[in-house]
Amino acid sequence: MRPLLLLSLTACATTSSVTVPTTPALSGRADTHLHLTMSAAAKPFMKGEPGSGPLTSTTSERLINGVSAEDLHATGVTFVFGALWPPLRLRPGRSALDEALHQVRELDAFMGRQPAFALASNSQDARRILSTGRIAVVAQLEGGEGIARVQDVDALYAAGVRVITVVHFVSTQLGGAAKGQLSRALLGAAADGALEAEGLSALGREVVSRMVQLGMVIDVAHASDRFVSDVLDVTEPLGVPVLVSHTAARALSNVERNLSDVLARRVAASGGLIGLTLSRVQLETDAGHRLSAQHQPGTCDDLVAHWRHLASVASADTLVLGSDVNGFITRPSPGGLCPDGVRNYGDLNQVWAALETSGIPSAALDGMADKLLGLLERVESRADESAQAQARRRYARVRDERSVLDVP
Repeated sequence: MRPLLLLSLTACATTSSVTVPTTPALSGRADTHLHLTMSAAAKPFMKGEPGSGPLTSTTSERLINGVSAEDLHATGVTFVFGALWPPLRLRPGRSALDEALHQVRELDAFMGRQPAFALASNSQDARRILSTGRIAVVAQLEGGEGIARVQDVDALYAAGVRVITVVHFVSTQLGGAAKGQLSRALLGAAADGALEAEGLSALGREVVSRMVQLGMVIDVAHASDRFVSDVLDVTEPLGVPVLVSHTAARALSNVERNLSDVLARRVAASGGLIGLTLSRVQLETDAGHRLSAQHQPGTCDDLVAHWRHLASVASADTLVLGSDVNGFITRPSPGGLCPDGVRNYGDLNQVWAALETSGIPSAALDGMADKLLGLLERVESRADESAQAQARRRYARVRDERSVLDVP
């Protein structure tokens, strides 16, 4: 076993008996994957951000902002993981890690422009922000392409990232991504049924262990089955829950990007959460799994079917919203249980009503914010405070530097 991995597991084992403090429950709903600053990540293609400009007006528009603070409040969503997407080598002069850190600074700048939102660096921050009526945001990096060494995780932590979606569209030095994602998302190509053979790499194991030490949420959305299983092999003995931030049920739509029943049960047993996406491509439902003869494919009937299935497999309490709004997705079309479809975030009230009509208890929806806070608290309770302090010292100036500066 490599020394850093051994150190990580030893440190985590010494904190495994830490109890999570009991805190009052919060009402409110949550979104585990919402892009607030895609206009900065995808410039000049993406137009607008929450607080400025028009919203998407159809379910197929991809390059216009679809989120406002008013709609978040109106739909009861008070707590979100703010997804940061570093473009794939499209910014001259910046490495993949530099770009990830740049996107964190863009999120900081957004918070300065939009006082309805506030950035939380831990669960205690989030509770304080929620008590003021603002929307609490935790920085979530979508894709670990820039992590070339374990110390890069420290740089991201010092910059304010608290959630990492470890792999994204393609396999990296950290391990295997689910097969066929780009061809399905961009071309609508059907999956061939083959699964990605690559799991968590040796570096990936060290990165996951370091994330545990630092109290960072491990997000296995986009990962191969083997990768998800390998991560759970590391985290389960330590009592650390994991997140699948935006996915759907593979039993209803057979693509590796969607979560299998077996892995859904393991995530639930870990104390983790599963976020259901609004991506119409992922929610395509096989004919044999539709709700009824009246089920309208392509509408939010598909989302309800996926939600009900995963609730039966992993329990309704494991499920939250992981919308991926502003993430280049097309959303459920008008019809079925949501007459207007999901044109933008304001249409979520139709989705909530559809879920409740279909038997999902309102309490399971209203408790999303508290479930997400609970996930953060459990992850934080396994953290090593000395490792957190080391990361802050090592990269004390990382927020202010264009490139990563390793400070002894």
